[in-house]
Amino acid sequence: MRIDDRLLRLLIEFFDLPPDTRPGDITQQSLAAWDSLAMVQLITELEATFSVEFGIEEIQRLRSYHEIRDALCKKGILLENSPTLPA
Repeated sequence: MRIDDRLLRLLIEFFDLPPDTRPGDITQQSLAAWDSLAMVQLITELEATFSVEFGIEEIQRLRSYHEIRDALCKKGILLENSPTLPA
């Protein structure tokens, strides 16, 4: 399974979204369930799933599927269809 599929599935399951939810529809602004408590729980889940750690400044920027995906890429987690990170 591709990692970006894992991220999308994690977010769909975490927020109890319909299985056909599109990545662009997963934002903090569009999901009432994405409150401060959910954010703490989500970060814990992301860190465990992808074996990474996020700092406070990074966490403050994680407000959508795409922002989470970009942050994972910056941490060296290459996701399908992601731009290649410079060496």
